[in-house]
Amino acid sequence: MSTTDKDRTLALAGIFQAAALVQDLAKTGQAESDSVQASLHSLFLIEADDVPTVFGGAGGVRRGLKVLSGYIGQNKTQENMEVLGYVFTLMHLTKKFLRNNEMVEHMADSLNGLQRQKDYFDNTGNGDTGINASVISKLAELYTETVSTLQPRIMVKGEPVWLQQDAIVEKIRSLLLAGLRAAVLWNQVGGGRLQFLFRRKHYAALADELVREV
Repeated sequence: MSTTDKDRTLALAGIFQAAALVQDLAKTGQAESDSVQASLHSLFLIEADDVPTVFGGAGGVRRGLKVLSGYIGQNKTQENMEVLGYVFTLMHLTKKFLRNNEMVEHMADSLNGLQRQKDYFDNTGNGDTGINASVISKLAELYTETVSTLQPRIMVKGEPVWLQQDAIVEKIRSLLLAGLRAAVLWNQVGGGRLQFLFRRKHYAALADELVREV
Protein backbone atom coordinates (compact mmCIF):
# COMPACT_ATOMS: atom_id res chain seq x y z
CA MET A 1 0.00 0.00 0.00
CA SER A 2 1.45 3.37 -1.01
CA THR A 3 1.82 6.20 1.52
CA THR A 4 -0.79 8.20 -0.36
CA ASP A 5 -3.29 5.33 -0.30
CA LYS A 6 -2.69 4.82 3.40
CA ASP A 7 -3.04 8.53 4.16
CA ARG A 8 -6.31 8.80 2.27
CA THR A 9 -7.69 5.66 3.88
CA LEU A 10 -6.81 6.88 7.39
CA ALA A 11 -8.31 10.32 6.74
CA LEU A 12 -11.46 8.70 5.37
CA ALA A 13 -11.59 6.39 8.38
CA GLY A 14 -11.38 9.48 10.58
CA ILE A 15 -14.60 10.81 9.03
CA PHE A 16 -16.33 7.43 9.33
CA GLN A 17 -15.21 7.07 12.95
CA ALA A 18 -16.59 10.45 13.98
CA ALA A 19 -19.87 9.70 12.17
CA ALA A 20 -20.22 6.25 13.77
CA LEU A 21 -19.49 7.61 17.24
CA VAL A 22 -22.11 10.32 16.76
CA GLN A 23 -24.60 7.62 15.85
CA ASP A 24 -23.61 5.54 18.91
CA LEU A 25 -24.13 8.46 21.29
CA ALA A 26 -27.41 9.53 19.70
CA LYS A 27 -28.90 6.05 19.83
CA THR A 28 -27.41 4.55 23.01
CA GLY A 29 -25.90 7.43 24.98
CA GLN A 30 -22.54 5.65 24.94
CA ALA A 31 -19.52 5.42 22.66
CA GLU A 32 -16.15 3.69 22.79
CA SER A 33 -13.98 5.94 24.96
CA ASP A 34 -10.63 5.33 23.23
CA SER A 35 -12.10 6.10 19.82
CA VAL A 36 -13.82 9.25 21.10
CA GLN A 37 -10.58 10.50 22.64
CA ALA A 38 -8.53 9.76 19.50
CA SER A 39 -11.02 11.67 17.35
CA LEU A 40 -11.18 14.63 19.72
CA HIS A 41 -7.40 14.76 20.17
CA SER A 42 -7.05 15.05 16.38
CA LEU A 43 -8.52 18.56 16.64
CA PHE A 44 -5.38 19.66 18.46
CA LEU A 45 -2.90 18.14 16.01
CA ILE A 46 -3.29 20.60 13.15
CA GLU A 47 0.47 20.85 12.63
CA ALA A 48 1.14 17.10 12.72
CA ASP A 49 4.01 15.82 10.59
CA ASP A 50 1.92 13.20 8.81
CA VAL A 51 -1.58 11.73 8.66
CA PRO A 52 -1.04 8.77 11.06
CA THR A 53 0.21 11.19 13.74
CA VAL A 54 -3.06 13.12 13.60
CA PHE A 55 -4.88 10.08 15.00
CA GLY A 56 -2.09 8.70 17.16
CA GLY A 57 -1.38 6.00 14.58
CA ALA A 58 -3.72 3.79 12.59
CA GLY A 59 -5.00 2.30 15.85
CA GLY A 60 -6.55 5.66 16.69
CA VAL A 61 -9.08 5.19 13.91
CA ARG A 62 -9.54 1.45 14.29
CA ARG A 63 -13.29 1.92 14.75
CA GLY A 64 -13.46 4.02 11.60
CA LEU A 65 -11.41 1.52 9.64
CA LYS A 66 -13.73 -1.30 10.72
CA VAL A 67 -16.82 0.68 9.73
CA LEU A 68 -15.27 1.63 6.39
CA SER A 69 -14.08 -1.92 5.68
CA GLY A 70 -17.61 -3.16 6.32
CA TYR A 71 -18.82 -1.41 3.18
CA ILE A 72 -17.46 -4.27 1.07
CA GLY A 73 -20.65 -5.98 -0.03
CA GLN A 74 -22.48 -4.74 3.05
CA ASN A 75 -26.26 -4.59 3.11
CA LYS A 76 -27.72 -1.09 3.01
CA THR A 77 -29.24 -1.08 6.47
CA GLN A 78 -30.74 2.09 7.92
CA GLU A 79 -27.87 2.37 10.41
CA ASN A 80 -25.23 2.08 7.69
CA MET A 81 -26.95 4.64 5.49
CA GLU A 82 -27.20 7.07 8.40
CA VAL A 83 -23.45 6.92 8.98
CA LEU A 84 -22.84 7.32 5.26
CA GLY A 85 -25.19 10.31 5.26
CA TYR A 86 -23.18 12.01 8.02
CA VAL A 87 -19.96 11.30 6.10
CA PHE A 88 -21.22 12.78 2.84
CA THR A 89 -22.65 15.84 4.59
CA LEU A 90 -19.34 16.44 6.38
CA MET A 91 -17.50 16.20 3.05
CA HIS A 92 -19.93 18.70 1.51
CA LEU A 93 -19.71 21.13 4.42
CA THR A 94 -15.92 20.94 4.36
CA LYS A 95 -15.88 22.45 0.86
CA LYS A 96 -17.99 25.37 2.11
CA PHE A 97 -15.91 25.71 5.27
CA LEU A 98 -12.61 25.93 3.37
CA ARG A 99 -14.01 28.68 1.13
CA ASN A 100 -14.92 30.77 4.18
CA ASN A 101 -11.58 32.30 5.15
CA GLU A 102 -13.04 34.15 8.13
CA MET A 103 -14.50 30.94 9.55
CA VAL A 104 -11.27 29.02 8.96
CA GLU A 105 -9.29 31.72 10.79
CA HIS A 106 -11.78 31.80 13.68
CA MET A 107 -11.58 28.00 13.96
CA ALA A 108 -7.77 28.05 14.04
CA ASP A 109 -7.63 30.84 16.64
CA SER A 110 -10.22 29.15 18.83
CA LEU A 111 -8.47 25.79 18.72
CA ASN A 112 -5.18 27.45 19.63
CA GLY A 113 -6.86 29.00 22.66
CA LEU A 114 -8.46 25.72 23.63
CA GLN A 115 -5.09 24.00 23.28
CA ARG A 116 -3.83 26.05 26.23
CA GLN A 117 -6.91 25.16 28.27
CA LYS A 118 -6.53 21.49 27.34
CA ASP A 119 -2.83 21.56 28.31
CA TYR A 120 -3.73 23.06 31.68
CA PHE A 121 -6.18 20.27 32.48
CA ASP A 122 -3.74 17.66 31.14
CA ASN A 123 -1.05 18.95 33.51
CA THR A 124 -3.32 19.19 36.54
CA GLY A 125 -5.19 15.92 36.02
CA ASN A 126 -4.73 12.65 37.86
CA GLY A 127 -3.22 10.74 35.00
CA ASP A 128 -6.50 10.83 33.05
CA THR A 129 -5.76 11.06 29.30
CA GLY A 130 -9.34 12.03 28.47
CA ILE A 131 -10.21 15.53 27.32
CA ASN A 132 -11.77 17.57 30.11
CA ALA A 133 -15.54 18.13 29.98
CA SER A 134 -15.12 21.91 29.95
CA VAL A 135 -12.91 21.65 26.85
CA ILE A 136 -15.50 19.42 25.17
CA SER A 137 -18.13 22.04 26.01
CA LYS A 138 -16.01 24.72 24.32
CA LEU A 139 -15.50 22.50 21.26
CA ALA A 140 -19.26 22.03 21.04
CA GLU A 141 -19.71 25.80 21.25
CA LEU A 142 -17.15 26.26 18.47
CA TYR A 143 -19.08 23.80 16.30
CA THR A 144 -22.28 25.78 16.91
CA GLU A 145 -20.54 29.04 15.95
CA THR A 146 -19.05 27.66 12.75
CA VAL A 147 -20.06 24.40 11.08
CA SER A 148 -23.62 24.55 12.38
CA THR A 149 -24.20 27.82 10.52
CA LEU A 150 -23.44 26.20 7.16
CA GLN A 151 -26.06 24.54 4.99
CA PRO A 152 -27.16 21.83 4.97
CA ARG A 153 -27.16 21.44 8.74
CA ILE A 154 -26.40 17.98 10.04
CA MET A 155 -29.57 16.52 11.53
CA VAL A 156 -28.57 13.86 14.04
CA LYS A 157 -31.07 11.04 14.47
CA GLY A 158 -31.37 9.22 17.76
CA GLU A 159 -33.31 8.66 20.95
CA PRO A 160 -34.78 11.78 22.61
CA VAL A 161 -33.70 10.53 26.03
CA TRP A 162 -30.06 10.94 24.95
CA LEU A 163 -30.41 13.93 22.64
CA GLN A 164 -31.94 15.94 25.48
CA GLN A 165 -28.86 15.51 27.69
CA ASP A 166 -26.46 18.44 27.44
CA ALA A 167 -23.32 16.40 28.04
CA ILE A 168 -24.15 13.98 25.22
CA VAL A 169 -25.15 16.76 22.83
CA GLU A 170 -21.86 18.54 23.54
CA LYS A 171 -19.89 15.38 22.84
CA ILE A 172 -21.83 14.81 19.60
CA ARG A 173 -21.10 18.35 18.41
CA SER A 174 -17.43 17.97 19.32
CA LEU A 175 -17.24 14.73 17.34
CA LEU A 176 -18.88 16.38 14.34
CA LEU A 177 -16.14 19.01 14.58
CA ALA A 178 -13.59 16.17 14.61
CA GLY A 179 -15.35 14.73 11.57
CA LEU A 180 -14.89 18.04 9.78
CA ARG A 181 -11.19 18.03 10.73
CA ALA A 182 -10.82 14.55 9.22
CA ALA A 183 -12.72 15.68 6.11
CA VAL A 184 -10.34 18.64 5.73
CA LEU A 185 -7.46 16.16 6.00
CA TRP A 186 -9.13 13.91 3.39
CA ASN A 187 -9.36 16.93 1.11
CA GLN A 188 -5.71 17.86 1.72
CA VAL A 189 -4.45 14.42 0.65
CA GLY A 190 -6.45 14.53 -2.57
CA GLY A 191 -9.69 12.91 -1.49
CA GLY A 192 -13.14 13.92 -2.62
CA ARG A 193 -16.76 12.83 -2.49
CA LEU A 194 -16.82 11.58 -6.08
CA GLN A 195 -13.55 9.75 -5.57
CA PHE A 196 -15.05 7.88 -2.62
CA LEU A 197 -18.26 7.13 -4.54
CA PHE A 198 -16.40 5.62 -7.47
CA ARG A 199 -13.64 3.93 -5.44
CA ARG A 200 -15.47 3.00 -2.25
CA LYS A 201 -14.69 -0.71 -2.60
CA HIS A 202 -11.03 0.14 -3.10
CA TYR A 203 -10.91 2.18 0.12
CA ALA A 204 -12.97 -0.41 1.98
CA ALA A 205 -10.42 -3.06 0.98
CA LEU A 206 -7.52 -0.85 2.09
CA ALA A 207 -9.28 -0.22 5.40
CA ASP A 208 -9.71 -3.96 5.87
CA GLU A 209 -5.98 -4.40 5.26
CA LEU A 210 -5.11 -1.71 7.83
CA VAL A 211 -7.50 -3.15 10.44
CA ARG A 212 -5.56 -6.40 10.30
CA GLU A 213 -2.32 -4.52 11.05
CA VAL A 214 -3.49 -2.69 14.19
